Amino acid sequence: MLLLQPEADIHLGRLRDNYHFLQSKVGSAKVMAVVKADAYGHGVVPVADSLYEAGVHGFCVALVSEVRELIQADIENPILHLGGISPDTLDVYDSGQVRCTINSANDIKWLENYGLKNNLQIISHLKIDTGMGRMGVRYEDFDSLINQLTQCKNIKVEGVYSHFSTAEEKDVEYRNWQLKRFKAVVKRLKKFIPNVEYFHMANSAAILTCPGAHFNMVRPGISLYGVTPLGEPHDDLRPVMKMKAPVIFIKEFNKGESVGYNQQYKTDQNETIAIVQAGYADGIPTELSNKGEVEIGGTVYPIVGKISMDLVAISCRNMKLKIDQEAIFWGSDNMNFRLENLAGKYKKIPYEFLTGITKRVKRNYLHE
Repeated sequence: MLLLQPEADIHLGRLRDNYHFLQSKVGSAKVMAVVKADAYGHGVVPVADSLYEAGVHGFCVALVSEVRELIQADIENPILHLGGISPDTLDVYDSGQVRCTINSANDIKWLENYGLKNNLQIISHLKIDTGMGRMGVRYEDFDSLINQLTQCKNIKVEGVYSHFSTAEEKDVEYRNWQLKRFKAVVKRLKKFIPNVEYFHMANSAAILTCPGAHFNMVRPGISLYGVTPLGEPHDDLRPVMKMKAPVIFIKEFNKGESVGYNQQYKTDQNETIAIVQAGYADGIPTELSNKGEVEIGGTVYPIVGKISMDLVAISCRNMKLKIDQEAIFWGSDNMNFRLENLAGKYKKIPYEFLTGITKRVKRNYLHE
């Protein structure tokens, strides 16, 4: 039976291999796998199940809805909610499985009142903004927040963390400045709340390049999926996703005819064009219009014309293609189809490729 739709092969064996490699880089530090945004487009429940089997300590997500999805899937590992706290969803912390993030004095007030009202301790991680400039307690306000926390009876501070702004850059001056600030926070915190268990700052880039930032917990994201934010592929990380779609139509064009929207491609000779069942509604970036490539059977074919919502046209280049042949957009063994290289070529970031994959793309979970 022909299943003419875009598909993403998800190699769970590679996912586990990537996790084991990252764990080997950080020694005894606990790994909190970042599985927000549907595990970067890979499917959060199969990914979480696979990483659980591999021995991961826990998971990080951004939204309460993502927390609930993991709980409903019977994931029992610790879950760190990285996002903002809402007084309307504090029940998600009741069981003690989910750790909240404290970003402000308001968070402390809401959590303490809720814990007091319901006779429970809420496990939390305190986030310090050491220079990222987004969420988190301002570095300058750290002392006053700690004073508030030491007076709370219904909040247990299990961890403290921060986030790098420039960990993937070759210029490490700002990264090191942030790390120095966080180390000062750690030292000071231990004096006021000596039973804090975890300190974490390292994302994927810092895990690979900055051992001094590993502490006793790390938060790998994109590296788990075999991609680095460092601009080039890593020999020990293998892509987990292969994005592909079938050839569904082959058509002969005469010289001077146009292909697709806005006549962005015109044939300069008689030419065979193949149509692939995928488009920007599936996550194929429009930046590939008239200059991207696909791989079919080990041969590279140019994308011609404009990427449309559902379809991509490719030039057959005098090769004989067949209906249902698999056109790979990224994730093949060809290094030119590694996302680090594609991102540089099209001036995007690899995260956009992965998280842009939509729900109508069929995921095939392969347990190598």
